[in-house]
Amino acid sequence: MQVSGIEQEITIDMNLFEWDKIYINPLYGKCNPNIDFPKIMALYTKGDLLLDELVTRQYTLDDLQQALDDMLAGKNAKGVITFN
Repeated sequence: MQVSGIEQEITIDMNLFEWDKIYINPLYGKCNPNIDFPKIMALYTKGDLLLDELVTRQYTLDDLQQALDDMLAGKNAKGVITFN
């Protein structure tokens, strides 16, 4: 079984899983982007969803190496590359 988020395969004891549960893929989870993303954008635009506060630092494309260095050093919770 392959686990999302790593490049190599690992062995998992399947007896650890609770079989009456539903396991979802972390890439969007149960999100339907065509329906949910417009709702999220509407909440953000209205000011009810504070996404800007999640961004630790913004970088330009020229600062890409610094952004990668900061990410690897754990300096940012969420660093964002802006394309202007």
